[in-house]
Amino acid sequence: MFFLTLVLTIVIVGGTLFLIYWARSQRYRLSRRDVIRLLELVLSGQATDNDWRLFSALPLHHNPELNAVRGRCLDIEEREYVGRRRSGFLFSEKGLVEIQEILEELRSADF
Repeated sequence: MFFLTLVLTIVIVGGTLFLIYWARSQRYRLSRRDVIRLLELVLSGQATDNDWRLFSALPLHHNPELNAVRGRCLDIEEREYVGRRRSGFLFSEKGLVEIQEILEELRSADF
């Protein structure tokens, strides 16, 4: 009886640990293609405030080059972010020009 209880306890604890590991929360891991798509949406006036806030709020530790791009975008945000207006654009004209430059660099980058 003791042996059965021990085995059953090990199976339940092991199963619980496996389920916790398997069902862990998802990670925010943007690829270069995802960042390019977001910047294209910003430039076309289709990006939402939530799209931008998620990008700007979460560091991209998995890719230092993309995190540097994110840092440059944060600098532009500090100076040129206007929020969603009737025009649909989140940035001033100057900010959009700077984002276009980053987008062109990102498209030609080899990382």
